[in-house]
Amino acid sequence: MALIKADGLTLNPREAETVSAVIFERVFNDSDLAEYHEIETGIDVETQIAFAERLGLLGKKTSGCTPNEAEGFVLTEKYWTPALEDFRLSHCQADMNGLLKLFKKSKRINPDFYDVVGSQEFGVIISAVESALLENIHRKVWFNDTAAATVDNSGVFTNNTDLGYFNSFDGLFKQIMAEVPSGEGNYVAITANEGASYSAQALAEDAAIDIFEKMVTAADERLVDSEDSFILTTRTLADNYRATLRNKNLGSGFLEVVEEGRPKLYFDGIEVKVRYDWDRYIKTYQDNGTTWNLPHRAVFTTKSNIPIGTLSEEDLVKLDAFYDRTLKTNIMDASYTIDAKHLEPYMTVAAY
Repeated sequence: MALIKADGLTLNPREAETVSAVIFERVFNDSDLAEYHEIETGIDVETQIAFAERLGLLGKKTSGCTPNEAEGFVLTEKYWTPALEDFRLSHCQADMNGLLKLFKKSKRINPDFYDVVGSQEFGVIISAVESALLENIHRKVWFNDTAAATVDNSGVFTNNTDLGYFNSFDGLFKQIMAEVPSGEGNYVAITANEGASYSAQALAEDAAIDIFEKMVTAADERLVDSEDSFILTTRTLADNYRATLRNKNLGSGFLEVVEEGRPKLYFDGIEVKVRYDWDRYIKTYQDNGTTWNLPHRAVFTTKSNIPIGTLSEEDLVKLDAFYDRTLKTNIMDASYTIDAKHLEPYMTVAAY
């Protein structure tokens, strides 16, 4: 399949002459994975994750010569089950319209006309694909589901979605909703999600601040005390919270500030990280035609509690680009192992 489809361009004498003049549509999340997750490398096959529960009470009054027995550690386990994924994008110069000057002007046909891997122009293409790969990893980490099904098949994914892009491993939402279900002490209900139409799913005024407050109140003390805890949230909740901040004087721990050119939200001193990409994925891939599937979501946790596992972190952000002389084709390959794990439920509060 051709990497670049130029049929939609009207070619004139002063058409775009370099790839750098092309305006690429922005990805929805180009943040470093490490902003939200710890990265566990060396994961290429099923690998055990062992947990030792904390020791309970220790120390009783001595009686006789034999010390009092204390209960030991209880060990439990989970497993990394990484999926091996790949894709290929190919580009042949002969497929391009002769007037389209997106690549370097060759001094000779063979091999300069065909081989563009080392060119500055093709480097722009590689960079754009690498950004798209990172965006796709973010999507998989949260929205993947090995049991993914479309709406017509009693699932939540938009009809005609290619589920092969979603079912290679279980993402974090699938795991969190299984381990922090409705009724658990660390679950916070968002009633607007139950609306019977898009408009009925709109949040009421000041809804987000109430939800965030319930999340912090429900949190285990160890989560609240953790220095790297944060609240990840959809834009819907963040915008609702921002509106409250504009209308109420809530004190220094409840604010929005700008650091290094980027706005940061805080709730009671806890950073609120807005996942704009979540909203996009929900609206695009989890739409039944009448409502969105849980359009308002928030997760209070730590980076270390939602790690990503892979053989090599570099595999998730780099491509193998090369020129095939036989096919006279420029090829970009990617191959990587990937899994995500929700480790300890007590270190999470989920609102959905």
